[in-house]
Amino acid sequence: MSILTHFQMKRIAFSSIAALGLHCFATPAYAQQLQAAGISAGFNVARLKADRYAFRYNSVLIDPFADQSNDETGNSITLFGRWKIGQTGWYVQPELGYMSTLETPVLLSNATTSFPYSNSRIRRLDARLLGGYQSGPLRLFAGPSIGYYLYNSRNFTSPDPEVQAVMSALDANPKRWQASVQAGAGVTLGRVDLNVRYEWGLSPYKESFPAPGESAFMTRKLQQLVLEGGFQLYKRSTPK
Repeated sequence: MSILTHFQMKRIAFSSIAALGLHCFATPAYAQQLQAAGISAGFNVARLKADRYAFRYNSVLIDPFADQSNDETGNSITLFGRWKIGQTGWYVQPELGYMSTLETPVLLSNATTSFPYSNSRIRRLDARLLGGYQSGPLRLFAGPSIGYYLYNSRNFTSPDPEVQAVMSALDANPKRWQASVQAGAGVTLGRVDLNVRYEWGLSPYKESFPAPGESAFMTRKLQQLVLEGGFQLYKRSTPK
């Protein structure tokens, strides 16, 4: 894909999100219903789910499930706005966020070495469009998320050429644009929001190098639990 085509894809994606937001929220019917806007920070517990078990590439055994019992941790920050729909408890909540978490290691081993190998961090920018229902202080919400992954540079090397080939393949950059869905619950106490949400990756985080006779030797999707605390910088006053 050419650089121009890649740039056009990014421009179209961001333009579509912006157009959707303007269409939904810029009209008087919605603009007058802005209930809250603020910022939140989260603690992430994440895992990359692999689509296959241990296998060999030449002399190297690759086991993506060796560390599946241990979850990786990270953090996130989100800007949000909450628009009430009419006089009901339903609302829509567009969000812009940044997420960073450790990558789940893959165990590499051969006759001379064995060690867990992973990228340093998974870093992503998010645009989300959530919808939910609020009753009193309690909220439920769910919706899609489009993520733009940021690339990491790597400097690790191995004296073993076959191990180095596998490491280089695992270092391949993730797919830039990826889709996921989030669902969760929260409580609002004054201007403070406390949320818990779960994310399921719909598109693969990474499809690594081709193996003989196969299109991709391993595909992994990100799943994570996010514990979140937020503060409403703006809160619409309730008529007495």
